[in-house]
Formats: sequence, C-alpha cells, structure tokens
Amino acid sequence: MKFAGSLSEADKEKASYEIIGVPYDGNAFKKGSREGPKAIRRASQRLETFLWHEKHELSDLLYYDCGDINLDFGQNQNLVFDTRREKIFIGGDHSISFPLVKHFFDSGEVEKVMVIDAHADFRNVYKRKKLSNACVMRRIAELVGFENIIEVGVRSSSEEEYALIKDKVMIYDAGMVREKGVERVLEEIEKEGRREEKTYLSIDIDVLDPGIAPGVENPEPCGMSLESLIALIRGIMEQKNVVASDVVEVNPRLDNANGITSINAARIVFELLNAKHNK
Repeated sequence: MKFAGSLSEADKEKASYEIIGVPYDGNAFKKGSREGPKAIRRASQRLETFLWHEKHELSDLLYYDCGDINLDFGQNQNLVFDTRREKIFIGGDHSISFPLVKHFFDSGEVEKVMVIDAHADFRNVYKRKKLSNACVMRRIAELVGFENIIEVGVRSSSEEEYALIKDKVMIYDAGMVREKGVERVLEEIEKEGRREEKTYLSIDIDVLDPGIAPGVENPEPCGMSLESLIALIRGIMEQKNVVASDVVEVNPRLDNANGITSINAARIVFELLNAKHNK
C-alpha cells in the first residue's frame, strides 16, 4: 500500500517529492515502531487528500511513495537518493535520523538540524547502546556541531543531558511554546541562523500529548496539541530551507484501537508536503 495521493509507478518520474519508509526499531527498547511506516500509510487512506483549510488537493503536488529502505547502521551503509527530489522519511524509531542526517551532511546537503520532540535524546549511552533512540541527538550534534542543533517542544531529559546541552544547544522547550505561543516562538526561531541554511527537520510524534498520540515508546504528559504542531511545522517550513524531513516513533502496537497516532502522523506528512509546496 502506498501513501494516499501518491503517483503511480508509471508516473513516478513526474514527482517533485518522495516519501520513503524506514521500518527499523533495532535501537528502541520497546519494539514495534518498525511497523510505523505501514501503519501511517494505511492511516493516510482514511484521510482526504483535499486539505480543507488550504482548499488544496494534495495529489496535485506530484509526490511518489518509494516504498521502504533498509538500514543496518553498519560502517558500510551506502544510502543513495535521487537529489532532484525533496524527501520525507517515515519511521521507525528515532535512531533512523542519525544515518539519514549523516548521509545529507556528508554530501553537503544539510548544515543545520531542527528536531521537534518531547525528549532531549542527548544521552551518551542508553541500555548499553550508543545508537539508541535516546542518544540520537547526541550523535547528530557530535556530527554537525552542537551549535547547529535546534530543539523544540522538549519536556523531558535526564539531569546529565540538561547539564550538557543547556549552554550548547538552542532549546525552545514545551513550557516556552505554551507560555509564549507558537507565533512568538517562530519569531525567535527565525532569528537563529541564516534563512538559506540547509536544514533537516525531524518530528518525533511523542511531542504530541499522549492523549492524542498514545502509540509511542515513551509517552510524556503535558504535550503539544496537533493544531500547535501543525502551526509550528508550517512556520518552520516557511522560514527555513528544509531539504529533508522525517516523522518517527509511531508504534502501532501501543496505539489505541482507532489508530489515532498513525492518523495524526499521516496528517503531519500531508502538512509537510503542503508546506514544501508552498515555500
């Protein structure tokens, strides 16, 4: 099953954007997020591809669901992507962001990384794994530089993580988003760096409140509303030169019977596509 609105195999060369699944949860403690891409694709079929608020048919954007890729996190991992088309990756646990960012950074296609996440993910090691999804931003920061990381929506970390990042990483935490509002936070984000800086945007679905996104490995109370997250995504996509993005940590095994987490993730992918087209 392909993502709703995807071009057919016969028409894929017409695509301006590509959706790529990364069904991997080898670095997660609770397994199941490898089933995320399939669940998000299935959920997308339950949504209209006509965005009511934009009065816009998404399938007119010409995007193609390329299916899934495999990650082995080995030294010889050789990722090859068509550079003509912008990418949206659907995971998978959050650790998938590291090899993806590394690919784009090493090839000169990414300079800055922005993550919207409930967790800081700056542990050095977790459960004896340095590539754990709890360590992903630490590994990315070591690659691209701590000064090139922006975190939004954080509401959880260890004391050790906080001590490491409080003076090194630009953080707009959940309290700041709630108190200042999305519009004010976006104004402050816009001042960070150059508009033309090539940015990778990672969206961990657990930034949402667990009441509307229960299907995640580590739910955190007092999360963001879907409306706020969508407004944040639209603003970031308008302000920054986002060249690739991902939506991660959907775990269908932990979702409710209606699959609301997958539905919300599918809507976020729709919003990313629409924002890419409008920028």
